[in-house]
Amino acid sequence: MLPKLYEELFKLPGVSGHEEKVREYYLNFLRKYDDFEIVTDTLGSIFGFKKSKNPNAKTVMVGGHMDEVGFIVTNIRPNGAISILPLGGILGEVVVSQMLEIQTPNGAIPGIVGAKPPHLRQSQSTNIDDLYLDIGASSDEEAMSWGVSLGQPVTFANTFTHTYNEKRVISKAVDNRMGVGVTLELIKHFSGKELPFHLAIGATVQEEVGMRGAGTISHLIKPDMFIAMDSSPINDVLEPQNLGKMGEGAMIRIYDPGIILPLKVKDYFVDVAKRYKVKHQFYISKGNTDASKVLTTNAGVLSTAIVLPTRYIHSNAAMFEIEDLKAVKKMLISILEDLDEEKLNHLLTK
Repeated sequence: MLPKLYEELFKLPGVSGHEEKVREYYLNFLRKYDDFEIVTDTLGSIFGFKKSKNPNAKTVMVGGHMDEVGFIVTNIRPNGAISILPLGGILGEVVVSQMLEIQTPNGAIPGIVGAKPPHLRQSQSTNIDDLYLDIGASSDEEAMSWGVSLGQPVTFANTFTHTYNEKRVISKAVDNRMGVGVTLELIKHFSGKELPFHLAIGATVQEEVGMRGAGTISHLIKPDMFIAMDSSPINDVLEPQNLGKMGEGAMIRIYDPGIILPLKVKDYFVDVAKRYKVKHQFYISKGNTDASKVLTTNAGVLSTAIVLPTRYIHSNAAMFEIEDLKAVKKMLISILEDLDEEKLNHLLTK
């Protein structure tokens, strides 16, 4: 079964730049483990830093991002309709007729995304700019009396559920509360254990709008190696011949626009997966993760990504398999438990 913390994380609202409730959840968890020093940046990223007794210790950093894709309120029209701006990559077709929630001081205000009827369109494609959120208000004054104001975050209404066979989960915010949840499980796992390297585990902010938190927190932690955990899109239903399939385990990213995985790192990950019996597969992406930002911080950082195969990301209802999530977690634990000073130096040497 899926640990309860994942459901709790998926249900929290937290679009880019408005991750407060996720951050609060993370801090409450992290404070239980006093061998992890809390490190934060001004943007809001949070990491636990576990120091090694090794005098020559390098720093390994592992992270997922708190934010989910969503919207902000950009206009309250005279008739009460709400104009919204996307935060992150969202297709108009995904949003039409979906339930969204404006996060206000008075609580979440639900609404439905409306669009011009197809009979009246010149084009059948759906642009975000053509959409609006109907919250049932009849005027801008009524909407504002409910607590709606410009700049407020708007999230997908949650759809958390298991599939009928209980092997898979459907929810909003899988990208990337999955990664946040795994980092929390890693903190619990490695608390009280000695390691030959400093270990920084945590969660970044504003990944969906430019991987901003990953850059700022990296300048503070100064990692030698970084592993991003994220949810990555697969299309295995329609294109089963492509890399990335549900049920085939953790995905090792060998290429995306921001990182090119060194062959010796790929070989090491595969060796670890085989020795520790972790189900795994390879993946090539057209999108980035936090690894792309960390790669070019300071003097350069060895950056990689271990990701979860996920269908229908950046929507109100993504789907993943629980056994794949377990494989991601096991892959990270196996790498961190297997790494020693000699292996780490080998990976870092050009």
